Amino acid sequence: MTTMTRTTQRLETATGADTHRSRKPTPRAVVAPPPRQRAPVWDRPVLLRRTAISDGRPPLMWLLGAHGGAGTSSLERALAPAADCARRWPAPIGAESPYVVVVARETAVGLAAADALLRQHHAGLAGDSIVVGLVTVAARPGRMPSQIRRDRDLYSGLVEHMWHVGWHEAWMLTTHTDLPVWTPGDAPNTKTRGDELAAAPRDVHNLGQDLVAVITALHNTHSTTIGEPL
Repeated sequence: MTTMTRTTQRLETATGADTHRSRKPTPRAVVAPPPRQRAPVWDRPVLLRRTAISDGRPPLMWLLGAHGGAGTSSLERALAPAADCARRWPAPIGAESPYVVVVARETAVGLAAADALLRQHHAGLAGDSIVVGLVTVAARPGRMPSQIRRDRDLYSGLVEHMWHVGWHEAWMLTTHTDLPVWTPGDAPNTKTRGDELAAAPRDVHNLGQDLVAVITALHNTHSTTIGEPL
């Protein structure tokens, strides 16, 4: 049993929810979106904003918001190895990370915008980035509307990995600088729901762990393919 399979089973067992899906993309005709629905590609290294990274290391992954309000600013703060690429695809340039996670809010408009970016990538119009997967962020507390779930399932055909980040009420009532930060090696949050600012919530903790595992596997595969040492 692979590490990713064990991780997926652990998530499904622990949450009983659709937190992480891992599967081969379903073949479908990919039509490039019109230019107005595409994200530009950086022509220089991504200009970094202040992030949760404090030791000077470059980001392991980029968060590409499919639209304004997708949730990338909060996730940039919450995931120490991640940085927001300001709604542009990294080229990437030099030693810059090629790994991109598309982020969208769970609304009809948000998911359609994510679909457009993923089609842009599959059409070869998004630079040399490597798409790790799609993260969708709850737009409200409670159950996901059935229409949104259908759209999410449809658009998931363009990615191998998909994650869901739930609604965290405490996050809506504080500043980004007061959000908890997940760093690789952190223990899972065992606090009650009332302590959502004490440590990264379980779904964000699991998201971080899975992203690092997937990117590590992708990097090892790529290095082996081109003959670089592991």
